[in-house]
Amino acid sequence: MAYSVTGYAPGDGPSGERPVRYRENLTMPLPAILPYDEPAADWSRPVVLRRGPRFVRRRTEAPRRAKVIVIIPAHNEAQSIGRTLRSLMRQTLPPDEVIVVCDNCTDETAAVSSANGAQVLSTVGNRHKKAGALNQALARILPLISRDDLVLTMDADSQLCRDWLRVASGLLAAYPKVGAVCGVFLGERGSGLIGQLQRNEYVRYARLVGRRNQAPVLSGTGTLFRARALREVARERGSRIPGRPGECYSMSSITEDNEITLALKTIGYKCWSDPRCDTLTEVMPGWRHLFRQRLRWQTGTITDLRVYGFTFVTASYWLKQLFIYAAVAATIASWLIIGLSDRHHIAFNLSWTFAIIGVTLFERLVTVRRAGFRGLLLAVLLVPEFCYDMFKLSFFIRALFDALFKRDVKWNHVVKDDA
Repeated sequence: MAYSVTGYAPGDGPSGERPVRYRENLTMPLPAILPYDEPAADWSRPVVLRRGPRFVRRRTEAPRRAKVIVIIPAHNEAQSIGRTLRSLMRQTLPPDEVIVVCDNCTDETAAVSSANGAQVLSTVGNRHKKAGALNQALARILPLISRDDLVLTMDADSQLCRDWLRVASGLLAAYPKVGAVCGVFLGERGSGLIGQLQRNEYVRYARLVGRRNQAPVLSGTGTLFRARALREVARERGSRIPGRPGECYSMSSITEDNEITLALKTIGYKCWSDPRCDTLTEVMPGWRHLFRQRLRWQTGTITDLRVYGFTFVTASYWLKQLFIYAAVAATIASWLIIGLSDRHHIAFNLSWTFAIIGVTLFERLVTVRRAGFRGLLLAVLLVPEFCYDMFKLSFFIRALFDALFKRDVKWNHVVKDDA
């Protein structure tokens, strides 16, 4: 028995094909199903297979759902790893596999991880901290998963909101040119005044990033990668991007998250951030710890840019650094002028002064609404946040000095009591 069927042949139609009609014997066996990893397959419509001079159409196959593999590097994180793993279990799109990479742990991190349903992988001879732990895990995992699978790397002291994986994986499925998606991070409770200052800062940063969706840095608190993007980064190390061939994360960078962002963008991928992907992360408990954290971030940023040089990708990053240090120089110059001027010759226009204060107060309140009552109260006072901005000048200046003279920045993780 024959039946008339409409198929597709190469042509100049809207999808590069033209419809053709032919008669096909339904008793004739159809060709074997193509493997899912076939790059030419388009699963959004019937697949066209060629048999001799004819074209046959078979039933559309549902696409295979990409697996989500979670990798959590952890060094003595017994106090926080349980909360992190429970946040993954509560996801509306549960991960397929969760692996905790115990890196030179001397506490109960492995036991707590196993008790919460995670697999435990211990590093061997790792001297490169987080980047080295991630590379050892990825070297074992990437060869075993499909190129279309997804890999989430996250800190052991971070907790994801319930829809984090669903939203991030949906963005990667919808936009093939996006290589990785991260969320916006918010500060955990506790640590008094310094903790609230950091929470206000994180809320403002999240608001700024969320309005553009472009991720200037893929946050270490949680980033979802395409497996094929990580493989390409490892393959291009030493040629198109700096680093040793075969490593996904650069072990020579002290800010591995910033460096892998530059690596992905250099090989042609986009990096996105979505405000719906909230991540709760730690805040530094003291000024000394905060200074060392920010010094590491800023020094690493400058060092990574110096390694990559001035390119089309890094141009905006260099421009941002230029604006930062121009603002630092302008602030210092303003205070010097005020301090060295004869105070009897300085006249203040009260109306202009109050107008400037009013605009500043309005901006500080609007941008920190998400921080709650305590954040708003701190913003109203103005003086604490002004002093915090002055504190930032110290590590910006020190970071520039360290980067210019290539001084190492030491970093020790801070273990805190529950807030």
